[in-house]
Amino acid sequence: MKSLKRKLHLFIMILVLFTNIMATGITCWLSYLNSMTQAEQTSSYLAESYKQYLGSELDEYRREVEEVAKSAMLNSADAAVQQQYLQEQARQEGFVYFALADSQGNTQQDGNVSQEKWFQSAKGGAAYIADPVKSRRGDDLTVTIGAPASGGQVMYGEMTYDSFAKMLDSIKIGGEGYAFVISQDGKTVLHPTKDTVANPVDYAEKVKTDPSVAPVAELYRRAVTGETGIQYTVYQGQKRQVGFTQISGPEKWAIAVSRPISQIMQDLYRTLLINVGIAVLLQLITLVAAAMFATRLAKPIEEATERIELLAQGDLQTDVPQVKGRDEIARLSSALGHTVQQLRLYIQDISHVLDEVSRNNLATESGVEYRGDFAPIRESLARILNSLNETFEGISQAAYQVNAGAEEMALGAQNLAQNSAEQASTVESLNTSLQNVSEHVKNNASHATSVEGLSNETIRFVQQGNEQMNQMLQSMRDIDHAAKEILNIIKVIDDIAAQTNILALNAAVEAARAGSAGKGFAVVADEVRSLASKSAQATTTTSDLIQRAIDSVKKGMVIADQTAKSLDQIVEKSGQVNELINRIAEASNEQAKAITELDNGMMQISSVTQTNSATAEESAAASEELSSQSEMLKELMKRFQIKSGTIVKDEE
Repeated sequence: MKSLKRKLHLFIMILVLFTNIMATGITCWLSYLNSMTQAEQTSSYLAESYKQYLGSELDEYRREVEEVAKSAMLNSADAAVQQQYLQEQARQEGFVYFALADSQGNTQQDGNVSQEKWFQSAKGGAAYIADPVKSRRGDDLTVTIGAPASGGQVMYGEMTYDSFAKMLDSIKIGGEGYAFVISQDGKTVLHPTKDTVANPVDYAEKVKTDPSVAPVAELYRRAVTGETGIQYTVYQGQKRQVGFTQISGPEKWAIAVSRPISQIMQDLYRTLLINVGIAVLLQLITLVAAAMFATRLAKPIEEATERIELLAQGDLQTDVPQVKGRDEIARLSSALGHTVQQLRLYIQDISHVLDEVSRNNLATESGVEYRGDFAPIRESLARILNSLNETFEGISQAAYQVNAGAEEMALGAQNLAQNSAEQASTVESLNTSLQNVSEHVKNNASHATSVEGLSNETIRFVQQGNEQMNQMLQSMRDIDHAAKEILNIIKVIDDIAAQTNILALNAAVEAARAGSAGKGFAVVADEVRSLASKSAQATTTTSDLIQRAIDSVKKGMVIADQTAKSLDQIVEKSGQVNELINRIAEASNEQAKAITELDNGMMQISSVTQTNSATAEESAAASEELSSQSEMLKELMKRFQIKSGTIVKDEE
């Protein structure tokens, strides 16, 4: 049952762990989305707030220059007075200097400034703050602010970048957040780091060769076009969230509030840590609760299992632990207790019935109602008792019948002994006659065996003559074949003689044509023709002689073949005679064996008859013993009580 407890514990733990992981994951994800949304809203709010702040600061700078430009002191004809006034105002307002440019952009200090944006804007009637640039009088960064003055002139003032950038000092955005300003040209004009302004980067061009600055380039592009929004960038290896918006004014600058993602995520990390801690705490609490619940749930089942194991071992006495309640476990415990009680009752009833049977009481009955699948047990007990009653009643009746039969058997055994003695005498006489017949049959079998040997010898000689005749036939066939080959040779010789004769004639003709010169050759040709003629005659004579020999051989082969067939018939008939003789010999032997077996059988019959006689005497004695045993059986049956309620009594 520890396995069930572990399973419950493990299941609950996994379920809660899965639920905690899902809930924590969803919570963390929602927290992340909420944090990012709040961060974006915060960045937008900061950008909007600092936009108002920087806008008012820039307006203040433009207003200061405009007030100086509108001063009546500038209308004084005395240039020294004007210069002194401008220096005094510059010192009071924090500028390096103030100066006037005529309508053509000519100045006493800085030459012609007609191409400057601040000059062109002021000529148009609007004060303008130029992007920070290096001073004409040094390498330091300065900011020039221009405003329209009387008579078509333009008042402008120059101040150091450090003084101008002090407006950023009051902007504090966490530990690593800051604000910066982007000009309409896509350059940084205000930044906490002065070098960033002194060495501006054109991100629109840089992104063409360095794709890693694409997010920053996109920020500058959107800011230049006057958009308001959020842009995620990577600056100096750090992921940052930037909220930006355009500052009101003729410069169309945009403020950007930059915060590192790590700073934004601090609160989220704290929230996630709290959520994870809560999840772990809940998991621990769940583990403890699961262990308690599993123990509480598994303990009754464990106790019930142990009781069932005891029941399987035959223990019906140990009480079943009771479980309070109305759930399935309580019902299981109650059902188990009822089962054990019923089994105990059934076993006691079966023991009672068997105990009564062991005491020779076959009239006992089961006193318990068996339920369900146990009902056949009660029926089986009843059938067993009925069967025993019927069996013992039958045994009692059989005992009387056996006693009567034993007496009759004793009488029959005496008669059987007398008849067996008479039968033994008759069998002895019959056995003597069979022995005489057996001797005659054995003599016939011996003679048949001798004739069989002579017949086999005759057949062997005939078969040998037949084989020699076949060899002679084969020799004659060989002679015939050789004669035919000689005829073929003679025919060839005859053909050669004919060809020789023709050649001799041709030679004679040629010799005649040659005249006296061919006489000698003609003589030779005549001799050759003569020899060819004699050879032809000899071959003809030889061929006739060989043909006669072949004819004689053929006649001899016919006669030999007929003789061989006669010998085959003799062999066949001899074989049939031999087969008949074999059958006679076999039949005689079989008769001898049968008579021998019959003789043995008669001897066995004689022995059996004698044995029967002895057995009959023993049966008579056994019948008397059987009668005595049947009396003892009747006495034993008197001890049993059957359902009729009576004792088996001896018949009067």
